[in-house]
Amino acid sequence: MIKQLQEVLEKCQYKSDLDVFLKSLFSYEIQDFETLYHKDHEAYLNLAATLREKILHLVLQKGDIGESFYLISYLIFAPIEIAQEDERFGPFIQTAQEHFLQEGLGEVENLMLLELEVLSLILSGGAKGAIKKYIQGISHLQIHSSLVGKAAEFIRQAFPKMGIRMEDFLDAVGEILKSEYYFSLPLMRARSILNWQLHCFWNVASFFNHRSWLELYPLWKELFYFYLGSPQEEYLDHALYMQFFIYHMCGNSYSSQEEWRTFCQEIDQVACKRYEEFGSAYGLKQVSSARKDKKVIGILRDRIVENSPYKVEYSFLKQLLSNENFKDRYTIKIYLMSLLEKSENSESAIASYEKLGIEIVDVGKECNLQGFYNSHLQKALMLHKAMQKDGIDVLISPNNGYGISDFLLSVRSAPKQIFWSHGNFVYDIPHLDQKITHICGNSVWVMHEGYDFVGVPVVMDREFYNPYVPQEMIARYRSQYPQDVRILGTIGRLTKIDSLPYLQMIVDLMEEFPDTIYLACGSGNIEEIQNKLRQILNDKYEGFMSRFYFCGYVNSAIYGHIIDFWLDSFPMEQGESRIEYVAKGNLSLVLAKNLQAVQKEWKTMAISREDYREKACYLLSLTQDEKQALIDEVMGGLERYNQKREEMGVESFLECLGAKDSDPYSI
Repeated sequence: MIKQLQEVLEKCQYKSDLDVFLKSLFSYEIQDFETLYHKDHEAYLNLAATLREKILHLVLQKGDIGESFYLISYLIFAPIEIAQEDERFGPFIQTAQEHFLQEGLGEVENLMLLELEVLSLILSGGAKGAIKKYIQGISHLQIHSSLVGKAAEFIRQAFPKMGIRMEDFLDAVGEILKSEYYFSLPLMRARSILNWQLHCFWNVASFFNHRSWLELYPLWKELFYFYLGSPQEEYLDHALYMQFFIYHMCGNSYSSQEEWRTFCQEIDQVACKRYEEFGSAYGLKQVSSARKDKKVIGILRDRIVENSPYKVEYSFLKQLLSNENFKDRYTIKIYLMSLLEKSENSESAIASYEKLGIEIVDVGKECNLQGFYNSHLQKALMLHKAMQKDGIDVLISPNNGYGISDFLLSVRSAPKQIFWSHGNFVYDIPHLDQKITHICGNSVWVMHEGYDFVGVPVVMDREFYNPYVPQEMIARYRSQYPQDVRILGTIGRLTKIDSLPYLQMIVDLMEEFPDTIYLACGSGNIEEIQNKLRQILNDKYEGFMSRFYFCGYVNSAIYGHIIDFWLDSFPMEQGESRIEYVAKGNLSLVLAKNLQAVQKEWKTMAISREDYREKACYLLSLTQDEKQALIDEVMGGLERYNQKREEMGVESFLECLGAKDSDPYSI
């Protein structure tokens, strides 16, 4: 391989030839070159020297530049253990350092200077330090610039191949997040550092949802407190964005209510005091009820996409709007924060609400013209103004940590404010008048984590349960896996199966039933789960992993027909994705938290880990006829259960609103 690469390099006579050679390196990984280096030092060093000379003479000394992909040369230079510094690159490094980020330069020029310095460092023997410089430097640049966007694509594609570790990234970004430095930056540069973490580095495959992101929380929190406490309005705007940023980065890794409790205490509750003070000083008036034909219920959403919360909410609103008592008294409006930092709104999902007669109020279309630099404070103020104009009587927020939503609740945007929990039961800030949750079984009152919730049972709309999927499509996806096995699995965020007790249970069951494989469907930190499986399996790990598949994001409408048996995760449950799976006529096993609501003889609900294992073995030992009989029994019970839940959910919600009073304005 070295000989072949050397021959190709020696034939390079022009920069265009060199471009082709460097692009070809994307088919390799750092381990390939480390192996070559240790196999034949002399030939390898000759290859590196040839590449250095070619880039120097065909590009740099001609006053040209190398595009982002030139940095893939790191693959060749990084394995060299003792590299002699090449002083010929000193002037290029010095020029780049003197002018980078200087006033008057555009982002294209800044990117060229940065990549000139980084490439020169790689070629002159400083490959490791070069990548640190690159991470730090590019994090300052305006992320919307077209050439900068290409650099982001390079990072996402190349960093895993280059073997850039999470530890390397944390070391680099940690330095530019230190308060003394970060506070000295213009707000655009400060915002860029966060944008690059969220929109680029987070999406590097080896960094995605890595638990080590949480190591940056103390730095983020310190910066957040500074901007939150500043009297300057533009600094408060940055704090609102930072709260969203911290919520997103941490929330995707949290796996316990205690972690959310800490977030609420250290971020939400601290922020809400400041937002309330700002609202008072700014003269934001509390919305008051005015008599009108119908009371207005506002629902505050981060954005509308076709995810599980949307399916739950849409199903419930459809049930509400089919109830004459509700329709006579209330109208519903959805107010969008349109957090494009998470994703764009789904036009089809918006249309589904509008078909129900629900008005969508979207202030994001104007604010989001600034892309990832949009003002969260402007959005919050515009939403408050829209709610005041509409005279909303009830504000329902299914959000538990965004700056904008906390702001609107803190300045009292409605006379009655309700938090709708989709799983976070410890969110607790001032000016919440009630808390509701659909995670309640068949109870109209539940207590979670010491807090009282009104239980609002929700039955998923039938169109979400079991949409039509051609059998040939199901068969095509099923053919990706061994044919003579039974498929266990779950569909949802991988953080929910990132549990040592759960994974131990899966291993034990799969060892007892060797005709099974497991599909871990969803996005998340695969490495953390792999590490736990290594801890459990030791020298059996490699053999076992041939039966354990990380499938990434999947279409649940298809995979709900592929998975044969759903072993629900614990202590975190999968939620609506499991209910959707069962509704297709499948079996699942759940470790119940409310033991009083479970009868010991129930075969699909366990009351302890020992009971879970015993019932899993029972279910996996059923004949096909026995399995079908149990499915028929479960589906019959589910139909009766859902009918009861739908009636209870609407009635419970009406009572929560005070709609049973003769005067609907009595609340």
